[in-house]
Amino acid sequence: MKKSLKSLVLLVLALFLMAPAASYAQNYHTKSKKAVKYYKKAKKQYDKKKYPKTYKFLDKALDVDAKFADALLLKAELSVKLNDDNQAITSYEKMFAADSMAFPKSAITLSNLYLKHFRFSDAVKILQWYVKVPNQKAALTNQAKDLLVIAQFRDETYNNPVKYDPMNLGANINTAGDEYINQILPDGTRLFFTRRGEVIDKQGTREEFIYSSAIIDGKYMPAIPIAFDWHNKKRMGAVSITANQNRLYFVGIDFLDSYGRGDIYTSNYTAEGWDKPKNLGFKINTSTMESQPCISADEKELYFVRDSKNYKSDLYFSQLYKGEWSNPKPIVSANSKGSEMSPFIHPDGNTLYFASDGHPGMGGYDIFMCKKLPRGEWSAPINLGYPINSEKDEISFVVSSDCQKAYISSNRDGGMGGFDIYVFDLDQKDAPDSVDMTRFVMRNIQFGFDNAELSEASFAEIDSLVVFMTENPNIRIEIAGYTDNTGTAEHNMELSLQRAAAVMSALLERGISVTRLEVAGYGANRPLVPNIDEQNKAINRRVEVRVIY
Repeated sequence: MKKSLKSLVLLVLALFLMAPAASYAQNYHTKSKKAVKYYKKAKKQYDKKKYPKTYKFLDKALDVDAKFADALLLKAELSVKLNDDNQAITSYEKMFAADSMAFPKSAITLSNLYLKHFRFSDAVKILQWYVKVPNQKAALTNQAKDLLVIAQFRDETYNNPVKYDPMNLGANINTAGDEYINQILPDGTRLFFTRRGEVIDKQGTREEFIYSSAIIDGKYMPAIPIAFDWHNKKRMGAVSITANQNRLYFVGIDFLDSYGRGDIYTSNYTAEGWDKPKNLGFKINTSTMESQPCISADEKELYFVRDSKNYKSDLYFSQLYKGEWSNPKPIVSANSKGSEMSPFIHPDGNTLYFASDGHPGMGGYDIFMCKKLPRGEWSAPINLGYPINSEKDEISFVVSSDCQKAYISSNRDGGMGGFDIYVFDLDQKDAPDSVDMTRFVMRNIQFGFDNAELSEASFAEIDSLVVFMTENPNIRIEIAGYTDNTGTAEHNMELSLQRAAAVMSALLERGISVTRLEVAGYGANRPLVPNIDEQNKAINRRVEVRVIY
């Protein structure tokens, strides 16, 4: 027994001594002992995190054997680690040229580098090769197949750009923090958005609140926070306001009566301003987080985001039935394995926009569009294309009622910091059905301080309104009066109603039926511009007309 064991040991030793080249060939992709020697030194330096010396010995190994796949791979991986993408790509390409089957799974890393640097066709080619390589782990092959879909999409989309000429809304809206577009009023007169400050407090959070900006002659006035007498100093945002501006929906973070970290609330507008918020209840809100509500134009459907337990988020909707919200249902066609956010249902009621990082896109979050089908289901999502979607994150998207303008929040390069809001002319192929919900300020009807009398100059504007109503005999209008912020809230509310009534009386005298007219007074609420001087206050002392069909 001992003799046979000794003979076996001698045989193994003899075989080892007789075939050193075979041993090297088995473990390394080179026949050069010298190249292997330098490679081993490089590996030791790499393990010690001494990267300059790692490069030094790798280069010596490659001087000996330029096609040494192991050295090329380590050089590529080190370059990725040090964010030297160009060197990494070059090293990977040399490795595949030298021996494509040495480390075939590296095709996945190389394809990601190609995608990062907009070399989409190169990514397609190497992934098409890798998915056909035999004997690879199923998980890696499936990962490559998913990447191939993305690469093919980006290659096609990038080479067929859509019309896009964005304008940053500027310092009146955007800051060094984050601004997320939430809504533009149906009449196009005011913008609502959420601002997240850049300063991080002791709790590790940033201030988050709702702002609005009046749009006057195409210009965006300085943003002002929405005034809530009850504001509890908690974070709130993602506002959605009804077409008549009498109710708003928003997310409240860590409110005392919340079911989870974030819940959806509603607040109604009264003579005293916005009333205390009401939690929408357990059907809508859960122990996770619900946020980013969007109410439909007819106020019968609510779209929102619900977080899942795996740190993803999906789109849901609920319908109002006999005054109660139904159990929410997921929007199956829109939701993916990734996260969805920022639903926006256009006033046409049939077009849904949202952001997702789970569908094929240009990188990060992209904006998508779904259309409502005849049975109430939603179509497969359509990516809005490049360069609307970029390699950065596009996280919210809003379209005006007339479908001419679109607003987008993005952290793309060239902004003022964080996420900024941009506006651009919408390509009509991506547009919903246009909805006419006219509202306008009667420019030449303004009032002196504490005054509700119409001047002679006002009647030309009123006569123009009479012509408009005569040409459109089926419409009704709301006449809304406003004041500046001087005086008590009660007095301003009464004064604003008197101003609206003065316009109504002039219309009645000119033959417009009382059944076509409604009046409302909003006091000092909803100023067009901040009440910081007499010039601005004069602008806020006004009458607005809103068409109500």
